[in-house]
Amino acid sequence: MINHIHNLFVEKFNREADKFYFSPGRVNIIGEHTDYNGGHVLPFCIDKGIFCGVNRNKNQVINIFSENYPLNGTIKIDLENLTFKKHDIYSDYLLGAIKELKKANCLIDHGFNICLSSNLPNGGGLSSSAALSLLFLVIFNDEFRFNLTKLEMVKMAKAIENDFIGVNCGIMDQFVIMFGGKNYALFLNTKNLVYENVYLDMKDHQFVLINSDIKRNLIESNYNKRQSETQEVLKILQKHFAIDYLCDIKAEDLDDHLAFVSDLTLKKRLVHVVTENHRVKQAKFAILENNYDKLGKLLSEAHLSAKDNYEVSSLVLDEMVELALQANALGAKMIGGGFGGSILVLIKKEELENFIEIYGNLFYKKYSKKFIYSLISAKDGIKQID
Repeated sequence: MINHIHNLFVEKFNREADKFYFSPGRVNIIGEHTDYNGGHVLPFCIDKGIFCGVNRNKNQVINIFSENYPLNGTIKIDLENLTFKKHDIYSDYLLGAIKELKKANCLIDHGFNICLSSNLPNGGGLSSSAALSLLFLVIFNDEFRFNLTKLEMVKMAKAIENDFIGVNCGIMDQFVIMFGGKNYALFLNTKNLVYENVYLDMKDHQFVLINSDIKRNLIESNYNKRQSETQEVLKILQKHFAIDYLCDIKAEDLDDHLAFVSDLTLKKRLVHVVTENHRVKQAKFAILENNYDKLGKLLSEAHLSAKDNYEVSSLVLDEMVELALQANALGAKMIGGGFGGSILVLIKKEELENFIEIYGNLFYKKYSKKFIYSLISAKDGIKQID
């Protein structure tokens, strides 16, 4: 892929790139919709992501081209005549990065040529938006020596999504893409940003990522509505309990808190957040104890809760999870914000060949097409590459 982005850069800009970067996508083993509720998550970076070539130019224009959106051509952003107006295209994340840097008094005083190519499925629930936001921030930080810390850039990337793009996401995606490491999942407390690297011993097991081929836009979905619903529950409970986030509630105390919530929908949202946060902690210990049978069961429980309590799944995702279990997976769940995207499946390596064959047959019988899958493992976070 590095040779491809090198050649693409030369083709578009008639000169060599000075630097190359890779910003990965991420998979969250468990802990969906806990990050904006002060809970725990357990993600890792994957080997699919956004590849980028960049060099500086002598004018005040940023020229950016994405192979994934060729119809947009080369987009030009004039640094001397900046207008922070969204156009609902990928370059909005670049504008958002410039805006956040400007707020931090970080001056961008010359232009760039930037070329992008991603092998992340668009709308696949693998956090391409966080990968893109961080990529731009890291490029600027390196070039202008702003000396921003990794955590500062993580928080800026979150602000790009929250304040400029309009998605009320938490901090998990940005955090793991910045701090993720090869062979490790990141057990993150999103309330205080304390994290622990959890070694994934995958010699006998395999994570499989299966794409639903349903693209989703979190702005247009009910993602923000779910966030507002949990905030509504929190306000109700804060009248009776000293809590800052819903994930401050222990699983054993859930019933006591449910008694103060009368709305059935809000009750279901509360049940998911509290029980999902508990499952993340159980999952960490299952991994440390090399108990992947237990981990698989937790994945399936998490999907049922996302489906029934948080209502962020879809019929196709539910069917795909069911097919995975029929094909002898240890467990399966939707990943990402929901409403489409991908599912994560855990299987024994000795069952891999059989799983692919059985699942492929079941999938084709149901949808009359081949399924799209990747074998994934934990990789490093964002980095400059040679």
